[in-house]
Amino acid sequence: MWRYKLIKATRRVRILLGGFKEMEEQHKLFQLEQRFADPKFISYTLLDHGYFYNTMSTTFNRQIYTVRKLEDSDYQIHLRFYSNGWVSGHFELRPDSHPLEHLDGIHLRPLYQSERGELKSILLGETNWGRPHTRK
Repeated sequence: MWRYKLIKATRRVRILLGGFKEMEEQHKLFQLEQRFADPKFISYTLLDHGYFYNTMSTTFNRQIYTVRKLEDSDYQIHLRFYSNGWVSGHFELRPDSHPLEHLDGIHLRPLYQSERGELKSILLGETNWGRPHTRK
């Protein structure tokens, strides 16, 4: 348990000092139109597709929302949404199943092209027969 606390504490310091900017840049998926950069819209839209709010996530500068989708008992897709419209995301080990390995970045990878395409079509309303999401 002490190793987990130490890794988490040093990770917060690195984020505070900007040490994760390069990693976040590598995981930027695409930029949404500004009208879609609303946490309520994002939440309702992704909820219908198995995503839910990620309470265990570290918050980055200008981040407005974060979600995750459980792929199985070991892995998840983690997404972050920013006020400038950018979306970043990656596939990784679940922190609740593998806390130390998660913090060490084991099995961390960018989303595949098919995963990015599915996400973009969900968020931009290309699912739902071409109509934008209308839930309020």
